[in-house]
Amino acid sequence: MMSGRVGRRAFLAIGAGALLTGCATAYGDNPAIPVIRRVEVSGHGNLWLERMPAYVQRNLVQQLGSRYQPGAKGGATLEVALTSIDFPVDSDAGLISLDSTDSLDGRVRLVSSAGRVLKSFPMFASTTSVDAASEIPDPTPRRYDWLASSYAHWLLGKLA
Repeated sequence: MMSGRVGRRAFLAIGAGALLTGCATAYGDNPAIPVIRRVEVSGHGNLWLERMPAYVQRNLVQQLGSRYQPGAKGGATLEVALTSIDFPVDSDAGLISLDSTDSLDGRVRLVSSAGRVLKSFPMFASTTSVDAASEIPDPTPRRYDWLASSYAHWLLGKLA
């Protein structure tokens, strides 16, 4: 059952999802992003935040493409500290919810090989809740990956 009202965050998430549908953006050829030698993602505070770093890290590495070169001499380190996550339970039992929005907050730092902070900014991303239903109280791997992919996409877009 839908409430007939779509919240602002849900509307934005639907728009972002529509924009990202079929989008295979790779940041591997973007010269604005330096070579990344290490990606460090952390999250503490609750079980969801402790599970999310692996998903975010995998998506960052995939989307960085050739810009990610583990251990590259002179390469930068991308540090992401996840601080808040929200996986609300959906009320409409559909495949993609129109009234439920997952969100992820964090703090991003890009640090040079010499230890100088090149960029530092807060990062927020949200997306439509997939696989959200009252029968599924815990987020599915697909739901983690969907939110992590969106977070990585917008994070790398902000670095460029």
